[in-house]
Amino acid sequence: MKKKAATTGAANQPSGKLKAPACIVIHDLAHAVVALRAAASLGQPVTLWSAAGAGIYAGAGWFAAIERRARAAVPAAKAGFILDCSERADLAQEAFRAGIADVCFSGPAAVAGKLSDIAGKSAATLHRRRAKALDLASVNDPETACLQYLASD
Repeated sequence: MKKKAATTGAANQPSGKLKAPACIVIHDLAHAVVALRAAASLGQPVTLWSAAGAGIYAGAGWFAAIERRARAAVPAAKAGFILDCSERADLAQEAFRAGIADVCFSGPAAVAGKLSDIAGKSAATLHRRRAKALDLASVNDPETACLQYLASD
């Protein structure tokens, strides 16, 4: 089944039918686990985004490992994970090959169309812009911040 390019952080959500999950920007495994625990405790889905451009400096392998370990630590959480590859089409393709289901690419539209076709062949989704999100790099207490952000969403 092919997925179309998404324009927000609403991974796998039919347009206009369901409210998109809240989005949280994570920078490491601890952030991911805290965000998933908060979401699970509130019974809410959440979408965890990498930092902007993390596909460039951290890589698809790092993000795939974060996702795998965070899901194992909090199996009750319902979550999507989106790796931001900025304008790097090569890194978006690498992410799809690494099994990452959701990738953000902000490069040229013509390239995005081709990436969207590639994503569809691997049951993945290409996102074209970052969603509004709580960035855990800017908070002193990630657990409290996640709980408050998710409860207010």
